[in-house]
Order: sequence, then structure tokens, then C-alpha cells
Amino acid sequence: MRSDEIPRYLIAFFGALVALGPLSMDAYLPAIPAMAVDFGVSVVVVNHTLSAYLIGNAIGQLFGGAFSDQVGRKRIGYIGLAIYIAATLAIAFVGTVEQALVLRFLQAVGGGFSTVICLASVRDIYPVDELGRRFATMMMIVLVAPLVAPALGTVLLPLGWQSIFLLKAAYALLLLGLYAVIVPETRYGRWRAFSVKAVFAQCANVVVRRVDGRYLPIRYAFGLGLSISVLMIFVTNASFVYLEHFGVGPTMFPAVFGLTVLGLMSTNLYSMRRLTSSNSGFWFRTGLRTQIVATTLMLVLAIAGFMSIWVFVPLMVVTMATLGLVGPSGSARFMSFFRELAGSASSVNTTLGFALGGLLGALTSELNDGTLLPMIAVMALASIIANLVTWSVPTSPVERAAPVSRTG
Repeated sequence: MRSDEIPRYLIAFFGALVALGPLSMDAYLPAIPAMAVDFGVSVVVVNHTLSAYLIGNAIGQLFGGAFSDQVGRKRIGYIGLAIYIAATLAIAFVGTVEQALVLRFLQAVGGGFSTVICLASVRDIYPVDELGRRFATMMMIVLVAPLVAPALGTVLLPLGWQSIFLLKAAYALLLLGLYAVIVPETRYGRWRAFSVKAVFAQCANVVVRRVDGRYLPIRYAFGLGLSISVLMIFVTNASFVYLEHFGVGPTMFPAVFGLTVLGLMSTNLYSMRRLTSSNSGFWFRTGLRTQIVATTLMLVLAIAGFMSIWVFVPLMVVTMATLGLVGPSGSARFMSFFRELAGSASSVNTTLGFALGGLLGALTSELNDGTLLPMIAVMALASIIANLVTWSVPTSPVERAAPVSRTG
């Protein structure tokens, strides 16, 4: 099938499905203080539910993508959405933060299963030269979620924080119905091919893939994962930053938070229109370099005591805007190296981002001293390491996406 024959709604659906992730993380941010009161704990403790989601999502994505190479994309999508819906409904009836943590982890595993197949499905049906623009288009749809999710949470909060989770369950149920009716299978498989042991071999094959004698693919994945973890760290701490540290009320929280998303959407729009296989390496490194400048400047200003909301917000907008370049270009370059193992490659790519984001987000919660310095320091560190990992990645299209075998 030629790319112009592929239904346009497929990219829209995959974007809506991936949006389940930011919806799950961002919609309840305004409700975290209320949840802390109900559970009788501090806001920092409730913030651990964000880290639990990120880590659970990483595990779900690690296995989900590789399983989809074995048994088919849609089967894994069905299983993931079913787990997500059941766990989300259960969260609405918990009485302790410990119960919420366990269920958030399970919710995230289901979410990881259902969203990891999206990158792989796009790789299944589009040619390599279109991947960057297709990923950017999908990401533009995804970005609607963090833009509107906090506002939805604020609107529903008077009905109780539980109503936010009921909305998430309803959204996932809608996606499940649409997935069954309008989305074709992009990669068929067999149940008898299912093997947990094979997952590790498949992912190891992805990690050690060499191009022109160098470990180029995994450098893209690691650099992208560390860069995206900067976003995860911010989301994990957004409630503390705006609601507690800067004293922004729940009503204004969505507007301030949304400025960051708008910055990301602006650069992502550029990627939608202009990103190609020939310039993706250049924009990948440009985004990483810009991010390290922004995070380092934030760190210097925080240490010097000059960090007000008027300084923080613009610098955070720039920091997040870099991901509109890094995300689509890095994903396109990485996924272009794989065909038969597209699901496993998607697992490695997305798992690194969520695992690093979850671990570093949890670290910032543990280091929280009532200031922004721990969060900004960890963000800057992640950006520095991302640049070090990818400093030798070529800016010209010398990386060749060679055909792969069934085992490769």
C-alpha cells in the first residue's frame, strides 16, 4: 500500500492512543493537593504516583512492543487497554496512597502495552523518508492532551478527584471500541510465537545493532530518552513547582502549564512540515544543544537565587520546545534502522524515556528541599549526559538504514 492510500485517520488514532500517556499523568496534577488531604499524606508523597506510572509504563512498553512482534499489534493493544481500564476504575475507589501507588503501576503497565505499538505500527506502514513527519504529526495530536488535561482536571475537581480517573477510564474505553472497529492490523503474528524469553533476545538485538561498524541506533535511543526525561522530571514536579513553590492557584495552573506545551507544539509543527531523513540528524543535535543551554542557564540562575516565575516559565518553555525537534527526529532515525523488529525497537526507544524519566523524577522527589534547585540540577544533568552520549552522532545522513532479517 502506498502512503497516499493509507487512511489519514490512522495517524490521528495512533496519536489519540499515545495521548493516553500524558492524559494519565497531567489530568490529575491540579488534584494532587486534594488527594494528599484525603490520604493524609504530603504532596511529595502523592507525587510518587507519577513516578510509579512512569516506571510501570516503561515496563509495559518494554514487553508490549516485543510481544507485538510475536503475536501481532492489535492483540497487545486490546490487552493493554483492558488492563488500563480495570486499574483506572479501581483507583477511583482507593482509600490509601499505597493502594493508589500499586494501581497506578498496573494502570501504567496496561498503558505501556497499548501505546508502544503506535510507533511500531507507523513504522509498519510508512516509508523511512516519511517517518519523521508522521511521528511529528502523531506527536502534535498527542500534545493536545497535556494542553487540555490540567484544565479538565480543574473542571472536574469540584466533583472529587475520583471523577478525573473515571474520565480516563471512559476515554480508554472509547479508544478500545475504535481500535476494534476502524484500525486494521499492521503486523500479524501467532499466539504460539509468544515467548517472554524471546523478548530479551529481541531487545538485545536492537541494543547491539551496528551501522557502519558503530552503535549508532542505541545512541539515538539513549540521547532521546535522556532528553525526554527532562520533560518527565518537570511533569513529576509541576504540581509542587506551580501550586506550592510559586503559589499559582488551581484555576491558573492549566494556563501556566499550557505555555510549556505551546512551546513544544511550535517546534513540533516545524518538524511536521520540514523534517526529512536527510536533515533529521542535524535537528536532533540542534535540539539537544539548545536544551543543554536552557537547563544550564536555569541551574546557574537557581544557584544565584534569581529564579522567579517570570524567569522560570520562559526558560522552561524553551527547554520543552527543544523536544519538538529532538523527539520526531530522534525517533525517526532510530526506528529507520529496524523493520522486522519494529515493535522491539519501539520498546527499547520508549522504555528508555519512561524508565529514565521515572527514576530521575523519583530522585527529584526524594531530594526535594522546598526549592527548585534539586529538580533543575537533575534536569541539567540529564541534558548534559544526553549531549555526551550523542556527541559523535553524524549530522549528515551517513547512517544507512540497511534491510534487516527476520532475526535482526
